Amino acid sequence: MIPTRTLLSALLVATAIAACDPGVIPIEPDARERIDAPPIDAPPIDTPDSTVCPVSGTAINPSLVVNDPAMLTGFTLARVIDRLRVTSGAAATQTPRAIYQAWMRTFNATAASGDCDDPTIDPNHYGLMCPRGPESKLATVDPFAPDSPVQFVPLGLFNRFDLAPADGSNCGEYRIVFSMRSTIPTIAGRALVIFEGVLANPTPELGIDACLPVAQFWQGLSADPSSASRAAKLERFYFDGTAVPGFGPVVTAQSYGLALGSTAAHGAGQIRTNFFIDSVEWQLREFKLRRTCTDPNDTSTCRLVVAHVTVKANPAEELFTGFHERSPSFESQFLAQLSRLTVTNVAAISLAPADQFNEFESVASRAEVDYTRVAGFQFLETIRTRLAAMGSSLAAEDILRRATTQTCAGCHQQSNGVQLGNGMVWPPSLEFTHIDENHRLSPALTQAFLPRRRAVLEAFINARCGALDAARIVDGIDLGDAAVRAAAAEGLTLGGSAVGAPN
Repeated sequence: MIPTRTLLSALLVATAIAACDPGVIPIEPDARERIDAPPIDAPPIDTPDSTVCPVSGTAINPSLVVNDPAMLTGFTLARVIDRLRVTSGAAATQTPRAIYQAWMRTFNATAASGDCDDPTIDPNHYGLMCPRGPESKLATVDPFAPDSPVQFVPLGLFNRFDLAPADGSNCGEYRIVFSMRSTIPTIAGRALVIFEGVLANPTPELGIDACLPVAQFWQGLSADPSSASRAAKLERFYFDGTAVPGFGPVVTAQSYGLALGSTAAHGAGQIRTNFFIDSVEWQLREFKLRRTCTDPNDTSTCRLVVAHVTVKANPAEELFTGFHERSPSFESQFLAQLSRLTVTNVAAISLAPADQFNEFESVASRAEVDYTRVAGFQFLETIRTRLAAMGSSLAAEDILRRATTQTCAGCHQQSNGVQLGNGMVWPPSLEFTHIDENHRLSPALTQAFLPRRRAVLEAFINARCGALDAARIVDGIDLGDAAVRAAAAEGLTLGGSAVGAPN
């Protein structure tokens, strides 16, 4: 572990040099009137600043989540998309409306490149609903017009410092969640968009210790009694890059997997959609950014697109049957990750299948997304044999249910209240969401995930502020030098999940 004084000196030098049920009832008709109600999950702000060592009692709101509407007014969808365009180097003539409408048209099947029937999408033919008529209607509106009947409003900010890779290749994800507000019957139902931006580590040679100022920034929000001050700090953190010395802003095109060129690989970070337009079928998809240019030397010929990519940690159910041509290679990789599924904390479960095994859509209203319903007998037997060799008392079906929790459909609906073995139960969502249109947080967040993320944040800071061993360990989490090296060697995040896993 790099001593704090040495780390801060290095950072200063670097600075000077240079984040279904198909019958579910949609949100009730009068809910729109309550959207601006105060959040119900905000604990009191009574926490000492992160300069205290060791830190403890960090307030979940605002240090892990911010869902106060008054603090979110500066986080508009137009502002986000415009920043993505500017930082991608796309043509100035490409408006946020044009980017948004082209994105929503990808739910349709047309001759245009990148739409859902493009041959590069679902090349393994795992199954993708294309076109999706209800969702493609979103391409007909301009949500940025002041009088638009369809708009997207911010619901919350989420600190996912726990998703920082232990090797320090980035400093975690910082998310912005928006929800649709529609006043016209032709576009009804629900729709959420989640921008999951990765914050670059400006001094990766220092490893994860270089991310300490980011952790201290978020923990320090607990000690700021002014909501206006906290809002200003967060806007600078997301949009300006002036909140934490040496770090750039979260909202840049690079933070959402920007690829330069039609064939270049995407980077880390993504955008997810969680749509139930017209209450037809609840489905979730994932996107990353791509810039293409007719003439790379002329930015006026460049355009930014929001491109379909696989939905991470969503292996196709066909692979579990044993009959798909990719089943043998998938089964081998799945078995190699059993240790990630046999953990004793529900918030530490993770799964990171290779991209070739993931689907391009996760549908929360289909029962077959529960892997216990589709797994073949031989696959189950192989899991049982491996569990016995590991000395685990879990059943093969427990493992498959745990794998289901990591999918979008499982995490948002199908796994609610499911028994996962050894007394573990998956905590419930709020009917397909973990934050709803009234800014409410799900029991899964408040009871399981947010407390663990707080423990990770505090343990990371305490291990770097000179706290004694007994004081630095928070809820059994030790993020000292040895523990971080071990996690990095296993390809894990600070929170213990596999790097690249979405939860």
